[in-house]
Amino acid sequence: MRDPQIAPPRLHAAFAAIGVAFLAIFSWVFLREQGAEWRAAQQQFQALQATVKDPHQLAQSASVGGLRQFWLPDLDRIDRCTTCHLGIDDPAFIRAAQPFTTHPGTWLTTHPVERFGCTICHDGQGDATTYRDAAHHPVAFIERPMRPVETIEANCGRCHRSIDAPDAPALSDGRRLIRDSGCMSCHEIPGFEGLTFNGPRLDSFGYKVRPEWLGAWLAKPKDYLPHSKMGNFRLSAQEIDGLRPFLLSQRAQAPVDRTGIDWKKADPAAGRALFGELRCVSCHSVNGRGGDMGPELTRIGDKVGREWLFGFLKNPHREQPDTPMLEYRLSDTQLRDLTTFLLDEYRTSGGGPDQPPSSYQDPQAVAAGRATFIRRGCPSCHQLKDVPDHGRIGPSLAGVADRDPEQLQYGPTPVRHTTDNYVFLKILEPEALGQPSLMPTFDFQPEDAAKITLALASLRTSDLPASFVQRRPPVAPYRTAGAFGAWAGRYRCLSCHTIGGFGGTLSTVPLDRIGSQLQRNYLVDYLLHPGAVRVSVEARMPVFHMLPEEARTIADYASLVFLDDALDAYDARFTLADERRGQQLYAQLGCVGCHQIDTHGGYVGPDLSNSGTRLKPGWVAAWLKSPARYKPGTLQPDYGLSDADVRALTAYISSLGADGTGRPGGAR
Repeated sequence: MRDPQIAPPRLHAAFAAIGVAFLAIFSWVFLREQGAEWRAAQQQFQALQATVKDPHQLAQSASVGGLRQFWLPDLDRIDRCTTCHLGIDDPAFIRAAQPFTTHPGTWLTTHPVERFGCTICHDGQGDATTYRDAAHHPVAFIERPMRPVETIEANCGRCHRSIDAPDAPALSDGRRLIRDSGCMSCHEIPGFEGLTFNGPRLDSFGYKVRPEWLGAWLAKPKDYLPHSKMGNFRLSAQEIDGLRPFLLSQRAQAPVDRTGIDWKKADPAAGRALFGELRCVSCHSVNGRGGDMGPELTRIGDKVGREWLFGFLKNPHREQPDTPMLEYRLSDTQLRDLTTFLLDEYRTSGGGPDQPPSSYQDPQAVAAGRATFIRRGCPSCHQLKDVPDHGRIGPSLAGVADRDPEQLQYGPTPVRHTTDNYVFLKILEPEALGQPSLMPTFDFQPEDAAKITLALASLRTSDLPASFVQRRPPVAPYRTAGAFGAWAGRYRCLSCHTIGGFGGTLSTVPLDRIGSQLQRNYLVDYLLHPGAVRVSVEARMPVFHMLPEEARTIADYASLVFLDDALDAYDARFTLADERRGQQLYAQLGCVGCHQIDTHGGYVGPDLSNSGTRLKPGWVAAWLKSPARYKPGTLQPDYGLSDADVRALTAYISSLGADGTGRPGGAR
């Protein structure tokens, strides 16, 4: 009889088989691991080290061997990329091939691997140790393969939330296109909170436009204005037939009184001269040339009526209180001549005379147009007193980059199914994906659509810890007040200049310290008779036809408020020896190559002939000491001047024209 404590032979056999199986598996794993891809990479790197480093450098190098990983709990990831990418922080491998080459640029100095890892910027599978599993290229069932270099900036946007992201030009361009196209008016877009996109108010639109123009505009806006920010909504004929009477019935405020205007005496030639004097092309383009702050004027005669244009030029803020257009101080005769010139010069041959106004009071047509106006989201950009803004009509774009590409509709377009491709096609042609869409067609060029796609690709569902997010605080609006505020508002100083970072960017001269830069009497004269300071640059400051008391009020305020105490504290008691030494330095440094004095010199920099009556010495000294501090990217060289040399040059420049000529005025 068998002892029950002794296992049967078949159980021994089973245990033996299991042991052999475990041994086989262990051996297979061991042998496979010994020949792992990452081990081969490390062996290659060790061999490469010997070719790029001398023995002393090799002795100082860290040993290579074993898995390398960074655990990043704040980012909820593990990155093992440096197991193979062993030379990323070593300049000796700058010419090595991947995976051993040095990381380009200086990114690792601001984004250390031990804090950021690799996949937060590059995507891919950070815990993998093979080329394929790390998703260097798209792999089935892996949603986040590594981004190619062409779109790597999308991940910069996860941390850098401001419109202008540092060292990410394509991302910044994409965000600016989103902002300037008004996408946030219809879509919730993280990072664009508080930004608005306002088209013109439409309360008195019926007095403004020609009826025949309006129908063509609604059908294809870019046929009239190729660079229009308004997209093509692909409106049906029925929708246009409703919108026309609805919009033309908006007549809240009649044009200004035109009694006494004799249009038969209009002088288009005088209007043409005035058009140039007012420098309208600084803000408006004509035949594709000029500024882009205001609408293009090439076919303005086809669009607006004579009475409306006269009234708008007389007081643009009456109907459009938020317009950047300044209010010139022109007589009715000047306004008549300018209006006639614009309507005669910039219209097609088929424009025809003004048609008598029509009431457009068909209630059914107006009601249908109102419904279309609301359904198409027009109140998101255009204000109408009697039509409330019903909110954004487009879907939220928060987390758009994490949408499942297999759940999106691509229509007949033969592209790889990725979220980026879907967004790109949607931006380029909203209905190309085989579905009806309310989104307008903006006629973006493919490169612009790619930049917008890149910007949207930074909008992920999961947010990062606050310590990783970089966001510039919004610029606080600068509110003008008092008499200065009245004139600065009338002449729209902040449409072109900035104060405290708030305002327009047409001018490169901020007003924050203008009182410490320019002498008060010069500023008064410049406001009354503006001109170009640089010979080679066309004058852009308009001739306002400002009253002398207005110019004095603005100059007095600037001289008292817009100051930099450090500049005003400068000791300007120069000696004749200072001026002579400065004149020698001016010649030695070759300043004459860029600046003119008394018609002699170059055309790159500003004319210095009358700098003694134009510039304050404190500003001249600060500029010479550190020009890039006040204007990054300036062509002015930084010579690294000593304080003594700066003082000497300042003395010479401050003497120029001080006696009423363009020559040095002598010591004072």
